[in-house]
Amino acid sequence: LSLSCSFPDHTECYSNGTNDCLAMKVESVPDMILSHLTLRDDSCEPNYSNNHFAYFSSGVNSCGTTRTMLGNIMVYENDISLDLKRYTSKYPDVAYYKQTVSCYYLVNVTETMAFRTRPRVKDPSANIGMGYLIVQMRLAQDESYKLFYQVEDYPVSKYLRQPLYFEVALMQSMDLKMELVLENCWATQHKDRSSLPRWNLIVDSCANLDDPYSTIFHPVEFDSRVNIPAHVKRFSVNMFTFVTDEVVLKENIFVHCNAVLCDSNNPSYGVCRSQCVNPTKTGLKKSRTADLKGSRNINYQVQGEQLSSGPILLSETE
Repeated sequence: LSLSCSFPDHTECYSNGTNDCLAMKVESVPDMILSHLTLRDDSCEPNYSNNHFAYFSSGVNSCGTTRTMLGNIMVYENDISLDLKRYTSKYPDVAYYKQTVSCYYLVNVTETMAFRTRPRVKDPSANIGMGYLIVQMRLAQDESYKLFYQVEDYPVSKYLRQPLYFEVALMQSMDLKMELVLENCWATQHKDRSSLPRWNLIVDSCANLDDPYSTIFHPVEFDSRVNIPAHVKRFSVNMFTFVTDEVVLKENIFVHCNAVLCDSNNPSYGVCRSQCVNPTKTGLKKSRTADLKGSRNINYQVQGEQLSSGPILLSETE
């Protein structure tokens, strides 16, 4: 005894060669679990199923689908069935269950489709996201800025007044709108960037004019290592040591910098407008004596980064 039913509204065939179909629960198999149904290839299980139906989506070249020519019509067929070999114990009274899925396509027929466009209401824009930016400060071995001291090289020994070539760079960014600016740089005798004594090297993006050996800014040009010159800043200072009460403190010095990442299209923050905002000279300091007055508090309105070098040791001889 067999029962045949037609479900014409439960199959959708698409021009891209895919089809969607539904297998409904029938009264002849009331206890059937619809998730146990498969196509001819038993690895093609339902994309979704519940107690009422199982939903399948497949292509004409997959899941065991067959093709037959009927005149100028191409017919693709597949079967949804219950694998009784796998589920004999669950369905001992079910002899057979099969639902045939058929799709018919006209051969050598060109379909014409019309499209209509309309102007955009507004230009597309990207959503603001969160990410990480890496800014690195390194000490170069010479003015070519090709070789740099590594972590294992510290402390680096330099003789008095020997140039120290520093590079501060924004790493792994290809954003042409972003520019790195050095806001403040200073030297301390200890690793703690807020420790005293301290000597200012760069103040508000300007060289400290009170320094008899003023900081020198070096231009950055495009080369094989520098893709975006605006992401790199270079400067040099002469090696020195702190003096307090006419006593030379022959210890390490550490160089620290506050770097600001600016939007070059909207340089609203002071230091973002130019490399040197407001050069000043007080005329109070003529030598690098110990500055015991502490440091200024800086209120960042843009993305800021705090950087420090490794220890640099004053060498006794050249």
